[in-house]
Amino acid sequence: MAKSGKKSKFFETRYFGLLIGAFVFGLFVVLKLFTGVFTPIELKMLDIYFAYRNVVERESIQEGVSYEEQNPNISPDILIIGIDFRSLDTFGKWPFPRYRHANLIDNFARIRDQNERERAVFIDVFFIEPDSKAFDDVLLIEAIKNNGRVFLETVLDEVPPPPASADDYFRRQEILQERWGWIRNISGDWEMMRPYFGLQPPLQPYAAASHGYGHANFKEDVDGVYRRQPLVAKTSRLLELIRLDDLTPETKVDRDNFERLEWVDTTGFHHSIKTPLTQAEIDRLASQMERRAPMKIVDSNNDGEPDDAYYVVRKYEDRFVPAITLSLALEYFHKTLDDIEVVLGEYILIPKPEYFDNETQQWVPYELVLEPPEFDENGEMIKPAVTKLVDEIRIPIDGQGNMLVNFMGPPSFATPGSNQTFPVRSYSGYASSVTSTDPNRWPRTRAVANKILMVGPFARGMAADQKPTPYGLMYGVEIHANALNTILMTNFLLKVPVWVDMALLAGLIMLIAFMASRLSTIWSLVVAVLMVFGLFIVTSVIFDQASRIVSFSAPAAGVLFTFLSVVVYRVMTEEKDKRRIKDMFGKYVSDKVVDQILENPPELGGVDKELTVFFSDIRGFTSLSEAMPPQELVNHLNLYLTAMTDIIMEYQGTLDKYVGDEIMCFWGAPLPQPSHAILACKCALKQMRKLAELNEGWPEERRIRIGIGLNSGIMTVGNMGSMGRMNYTLMGDNVNLGARLEGTNKMYVRSPEDHYSNIIISEYTYGLVSEKVIVRELDNIRVKGKAKPVVIYELIDVIGGLDPTQEEMAETLSEKSREEAAPAVTT
Repeated sequence: MAKSGKKSKFFETRYFGLLIGAFVFGLFVVLKLFTGVFTPIELKMLDIYFAYRNVVERESIQEGVSYEEQNPNISPDILIIGIDFRSLDTFGKWPFPRYRHANLIDNFARIRDQNERERAVFIDVFFIEPDSKAFDDVLLIEAIKNNGRVFLETVLDEVPPPPASADDYFRRQEILQERWGWIRNISGDWEMMRPYFGLQPPLQPYAAASHGYGHANFKEDVDGVYRRQPLVAKTSRLLELIRLDDLTPETKVDRDNFERLEWVDTTGFHHSIKTPLTQAEIDRLASQMERRAPMKIVDSNNDGEPDDAYYVVRKYEDRFVPAITLSLALEYFHKTLDDIEVVLGEYILIPKPEYFDNETQQWVPYELVLEPPEFDENGEMIKPAVTKLVDEIRIPIDGQGNMLVNFMGPPSFATPGSNQTFPVRSYSGYASSVTSTDPNRWPRTRAVANKILMVGPFARGMAADQKPTPYGLMYGVEIHANALNTILMTNFLLKVPVWVDMALLAGLIMLIAFMASRLSTIWSLVVAVLMVFGLFIVTSVIFDQASRIVSFSAPAAGVLFTFLSVVVYRVMTEEKDKRRIKDMFGKYVSDKVVDQILENPPELGGVDKELTVFFSDIRGFTSLSEAMPPQELVNHLNLYLTAMTDIIMEYQGTLDKYVGDEIMCFWGAPLPQPSHAILACKCALKQMRKLAELNEGWPEERRIRIGIGLNSGIMTVGNMGSMGRMNYTLMGDNVNLGARLEGTNKMYVRSPEDHYSNIIISEYTYGLVSEKVIVRELDNIRVKGKAKPVVIYELIDVIGGLDPTQEEMAETLSEKSREEAAPAVTT
């Protein structure tokens, strides 16, 4: 029985709920680490974090004039030159003649104080095809060459270029790489990077004239939103097709020159081949390709019959192209592609970045401004800027070279006075006029000293250059500005370590499991909602203040799922317990008491409690049974037993059993009843009155006389019997004493008309009700099993009447009252 008790206790909601929490935690760990089920939610949460950012504080001073405090996390050296509606009104339809771009570039280069020049000019316009007017190309190429600081972009494609133009496209790229370089210091699993087999660089003369280059691609997430940029991208050029049966361990693959082998299956998926080759690897490869790869069919004489068939292995030469934003950042930091180190899946290292100081006209170690300087009304600095020296910059990237862009705010507008996350100036303001070639007529400055100028479309409908971002549609040039700013300000978005996410997940799930298994469903729901809301606030603040990404979806879903699981388990087990309790107690107690038991289930094991036991028995039952046929006797007894049982229920007694004509019941269990003794006394007297009423309607030979015995004390109460059949009953010496007192009625004559006493109570019961009852002391007797004599009394009446008082019939008790009223010890 003890083992069964421990098992049932383990499955109680308050304990089993913790096991449910542990199971949910394990399930969510698997889902988070090995599936992408939470990825879409995390991406949407990232968008929400961005949306709650406070980018600028703007205060209107007067009509048309406002004071704006810029976000300190936005670099002041990024300036967007937008090809806006004003530019379209000025120059006509898009695309503009290329000499317009030449005018813009020349105007920036032609200033008297060359130290006030821009750091770089990025033209976010493609020059892939020659212009219809060759002279315009000449003017623009010459302007790019004379400026010396122009960066152009190349576009990477997943499909190879047409064979007729493939050599030209790759030659353009080679010219860019010869002038600016390409990333060579790369480690990690570069063979598994996503390859771009095609590319669209600018024309060869443009490539030769430019100062730098980079690709303009962005990475689209699974929900179609652009949040990442591959700072390092891999282009793959096919060198040769190799027959599988010609592949040997001696096949040359120059990994130092980033050559690799791959094969393509029937679904079009590319599989890298591990090198250096071994015969075992070749045999394994042959087995795979025979099952999954298509064969190349050769019909050399065009007769419709295949002359040869074989499996093809492709040999590629890879080159690693920087994003245009990485190239611009390196120019700003006075570094080249040869200076950086790339570790895929970890970081891009820019060592010892420098910054061009306009005041000293020298390159100095790069410092970040943490707090801007403060000035008084006269423009005198009263507090210098707080800066931090940056020894190195580690840009976090994933295994594909992608950096998560830290967007600084919603899309900017070119209109002055409107929202501008980054400053935007109109293209027309710089390209409308042509600066003379005479240096004496050049302006001293154009107020773009050391700035990175990003020129690109900034009007809706003029080009397919708007992409969905966390802030909605945004022009490509501003997406580039956000990516560049992320690098310049070293304001990288970093995911917290996995162990932090796991600890948070475990803590919240186990906490809600603990709470939900102990609190009511309503309060558990309140706690769960508050936990999710608090988690959102904390993760939002951490994102905004520390640029750290803490997982929200898994812990939030874990909290809600755990809450629901515990509640469902509670409902299932409580319904089962309720059915069991109803089956168990519905026969013994009134419906009201059953309802109380369901609200506050008692301990159903054996416990010792102070109770009052009641026994009654019919006097002369043998004579009565001989005077009546069996069927009539049963009906007669049923009338009697029904009346007596109804009174027991009326006084909230617990019916134990019928033993023939004997009734056994008790008070004080399963629910504590502080007034158990007086309730039993009143019930006994009420039964005598009811019996008298019944006897008046029966003939003399069918009249019933009974004796009742009551005793109070510590008794063992609980489920007793076998595992297959149990009864909720009493046992103990005090129970036996109550039974003997019932039989003792036959020994004491009450009156000549009524030969025997009717109700005998023990001194223990009398001690509990002495001030409320009228009794007649009968005797001091010694009963079997008791060494000490017991004083017994005949119960005559109850002072104040037989109706139970409100206090006696109180349906609910506080835990404290129950403990005080009916202390119990588990046996």
